[in-house]
Amino acid sequence: MPREAVEDLLLLSGCLDEVREERRASAMPAVREVLDAMPGEPFDPVEVVNGMIAAGLRGDSAFWRARYVATGRRLVSALCGGGGHGPPDMTDLPPQRFRVEIQRTFDLSRAPVRRLRLPLPLEGPHLTDLEVKVGAGGLEVRLTPGRMEALVAGPGQDAVTLSAQAAFVARPVSPYGLEAGPVPSEAWLAPVEGPIRVTPAVAALADQLAGARRDPFDAVMAFRDHLLDAMACGRVYADALEGEAATDWVLAHRWYDCRLGSALLAALCRARGIPARLVGGYLLWEAPSEHYWMEAWIPDRGWTPFDLLAWDLSAGGRDRDWRGVYAGALDYRLTTQQFPQVFTGPPGPSMRGPWHRLSRMTAGGTETRLISIPDGALIYAERLSVVRA
Repeated sequence: MPREAVEDLLLLSGCLDEVREERRASAMPAVREVLDAMPGEPFDPVEVVNGMIAAGLRGDSAFWRARYVATGRRLVSALCGGGGHGPPDMTDLPPQRFRVEIQRTFDLSRAPVRRLRLPLPLEGPHLTDLEVKVGAGGLEVRLTPGRMEALVAGPGQDAVTLSAQAAFVARPVSPYGLEAGPVPSEAWLAPVEGPIRVTPAVAALADQLAGARRDPFDAVMAFRDHLLDAMACGRVYADALEGEAATDWVLAHRWYDCRLGSALLAALCRARGIPARLVGGYLLWEAPSEHYWMEAWIPDRGWTPFDLLAWDLSAGGRDRDWRGVYAGALDYRLTTQQFPQVFTGPPGPSMRGPWHRLSRMTAGGTETRLISIPDGALIYAERLSVVRA
């Protein structure tokens, strides 16, 4: 990828204050230091981010801890109104009204596409009073929970933009209670569901980690602690898992992204008879982004959230003050998917073959482009903006 695109990615993840305050030049020496440690151009965004994290863990680079981790903490504190050095208390956050715009522009010039999809907010205990306006440039639209689907009549359009403007009241994602949310069924104990795979290796690890623990919450915390302490969170190539169970891949490589880590945590739960599900949506940060976490059904609590973003925020589990964050309570979220019942589905254009995800700051939020490898062609671009009403 071009150097400038990878610089934008590092500026977003570690130099947000400078970018917002139009002090980009002051952040560039730190960004150049990260890139100068790489093999050279053209840069691979996955290798750059993972290399930066690995260098930080070894103590060879200050960018990861001083900028990457610190930026994440500032975003969490800003969302929750916290001003201290430790994580904010997420169990008692007041209801907050948000306006969010999601926009996807698809490149249809490379191959015909019949359907295009855009994520939509899901109403529930933590997202209420939802109002949504959608746009599809005159295409026929079908709305279902969690998604907008637009039907492309035929060839002749090189680009199509889908958009959704949503207003809602958000509450912190804490245990639902026994009265809220669907009652767990066999669906959330299934040994095979998308990236969730309860393989023999997963089952053996679940037994080892849970040991004699009888309380499901304690078992989930033991699984979570293992992912914080024995593995690392970074980026994973989209085509890295071909022919291999996602959970076994994570165990073998000790490396996960938010989706694969959440899938492994859910699989460990299911191996011990604890209903668990994968959840997807968006972080409502100043720099909003797509994200995945998981929820486990805990007796006397109901659906209880766990988010492995705690690995990043606690500097790989090393910071005791932050490693307990997102264990049983989350900040404000925009949920769009609750697997396996509600999901957005494929965006539309073919996602086969390798591709990169490149993100950057925009005037009103963030833009993420999915780029085909090796030709660098745009698959689609997603723009996000979040405003507190």
